[in-house]
Amino acid sequence: MTCTEFRTLIADHLGNELLVEVREQFERHKVTCAHCTFFLESYTHTVRITRLLPRPALPPALEERLRAAVAKRLAEEPQETEAAGG
Repeated sequence: MTCTEFRTLIADHLGNELLVEVREQFERHKVTCAHCTFFLESYTHTVRITRLLPRPALPPALEERLRAAVAKRLAEEPQETEAAGG
């Protein structure tokens, strides 16, 4: 596994979404590459501290516009039927 491949898989690794074979390659690379180990630790730390930040509320006018846009989009989508052909 290259360092570039390793970095592209970090989010899936943290989400525990890697296939077994890929996870094994990921772990092998991690123990042999000090740079990627440091990168992974930094990334993980950044995610942890970012999750601790307060989440600001949307301004009411923006929330209203977003809700209206979503409702309009959903109304434009064709409705699915439960059973095709009756």
